[in-house]
Amino acid sequence: MRTIAQVISWLSLVLLLAPSVLFLMNRMPLETVKTTMTVATVVWFVSASLWMWNPKKQ
Repeated sequence: MRTIAQVISWLSLVLLLAPSVLFLMNRMPLETVKTTMTVATVVWFVSASLWMWNPKKQ
């Protein structure tokens, strides 16, 4: 579960960066950028809190 949450959180960070680059290249409209980045932010907060707040058991 921890590994899956880590992968999802890293992918959501990539999803936060990609729309802004696409917008600057005039490949994506502003409304789509806003929606995509909002969803990616929520996904990041959920997935990152799942693995960052629970220390790995030894």
